[in-house]
Amino acid sequence: MIPPTQLLEILLTIALSVVSFLLLRERTGDGRPREGPVSRFAHRWPALGRRAGTSWLPVAAAVAVAYAAVVLYDLTHGWYGCPAGGGPSDLFGLRGSGLAFWSGGNVFSVPDCGTSIVVPYGLAAIVLDAVGSLGGSAGIAAVWGAVAVALVPLTWSVAGADRRYLTLALVASPAFFPIVAGEIDGAANAIVPFTVLLAIGLARRGPGVAAAIGGLLSSARFPSLFPVAASVGPGRARFVPAFVAVAAFAAASAVAYARWRAAFVNAVFLSQATRHAYSLNAFGLLLNAHALPGGPVLPAGQAVVVIAISLAAMVYVRSPIRSAAIALAGIALTTQFLSYPILLWLVPIGLVDPRARWWLWGIATVGTLDWLVALNQLGFQQGIYGPTDVLDLLVSGLLLGLFVELWRGARAERSAARPTGAPGAAG
Repeated sequence: MIPPTQLLEILLTIALSVVSFLLLRERTGDGRPREGPVSRFAHRWPALGRRAGTSWLPVAAAVAVAYAAVVLYDLTHGWYGCPAGGGPSDLFGLRGSGLAFWSGGNVFSVPDCGTSIVVPYGLAAIVLDAVGSLGGSAGIAAVWGAVAVALVPLTWSVAGADRRYLTLALVASPAFFPIVAGEIDGAANAIVPFTVLLAIGLARRGPGVAAAIGGLLSSARFPSLFPVAASVGPGRARFVPAFVAVAAFAAASAVAYARWRAAFVNAVFLSQATRHAYSLNAFGLLLNAHALPGGPVLPAGQAVVVIAISLAAMVYVRSPIRSAAIALAGIALTTQFLSYPILLWLVPIGLVDPRARWWLWGIATVGTLDWLVALNQLGFQQGIYGPTDVLDLLVSGLLLGLFVELWRGARAERSAARPTGAPGAAG
């Protein structure tokens, strides 16, 4: 029998998927609006204050209140406590890591519910855990909740003229609120889209500062360095900002290495690159069949592919958000650990164009239901892995379709930007 809280999460995911579908239906292929109830609401919602630039506040406030209500319920009912059947608690692990920062201990391996847990997150995340730990479990939840809620104003800032619609599209995505409110690890993974959107927004004012901040924040989850490096800087002039981003990331990593040495490298890089827990893409099928090869060959190959994709996007793609989207889609396709919270990394792709949003809707809907029902309930609970194998393949197929669509859009953007009469131009 499905526990009531998990059933509620499944129903919420389905409801948001339906709302997202209706939202997408109100945009034609070229992004022009169809008159519908969601679009009418998007243009009429009340702002807190009279300035148009603050119209994101009601949405952010609603998300913050809903998140706080879920967290308060979970804290008071013991859902963040030690599991009844044994095993660690992510909230206690993050709190222990933050407390170890203040006491001078090992922040990457901490006691947790009678056992120990590896905290595989880098310097920026460790600092946030340290700040949150001053308020105990509630402080950890508040710090990461603030990062998740900040995606609303960041989306508003980056989205452009259609910001009201796209902000609603973010909040309605099945890959947003159910993930950040469902588990603390989901809220913590909001740091990846936060970093990407913040770097893209800041790059409009100064690519150097944006690259430095993006590189430093990428130390929280190291794969976010790839979309940041691929997107900062104007047009194709991205090599210097990309170098600044890599240098800032290296500086943060050097500080962590100087303090924690091998514990930092093993937890942040090696443990994640070789993690064989589960995956919501095609690698999940191999994991369920115990057929995924071990050793360094697979992670080395994945690293080469992701770096190549990011470099190609940096050189070829003109739009910063499309460049970042291509890198994010490449990571999701090639990782052997596409976890439920990592689906949240993909939400910036919704800012690219209407066609990308349709692919993202499919990935978010199938991926979340794959985790909540097929894998978590049928697979882990009953040992029935056939349904999740099928959905894993479907998620990979949708990711591949998205990846191709993003590159097709990049080619169309280059063709549209080619001057009339230039070699190869129609005329």
